[in-house]
Amino acid sequence: MNFLGCVAAFVAMALAYLASRNQRLLPRPLGRPARLGASVFAIAALAAWIAGETSLPGIFSALTALMLGAVALPYITWLFRPATERKPR
Repeated sequence: MNFLGCVAAFVAMALAYLASRNQRLLPRPLGRPARLGASVFAIAALAAWIAGETSLPGIFSALTALMLGAVALPYITWLFRPATERKPR
């Protein structure tokens, strides 16, 4: 369940990042359906972590996995598209 929680948290943060106006991976943000999908995957990550642990450690583990995805995704994007290679809008 912990692996499933990590995957769901990473997918949630990927969708949240790609729906943001500040994302640099796609030409346009994904929009409202991606934000809804991010919410669904975040709740699934929370449920998976709570099922794998007890309630309070599961909540904190899910929040930690979500924060890791939120911090890591912009850096991963920077590796694939450095700021010097972006075209101005």
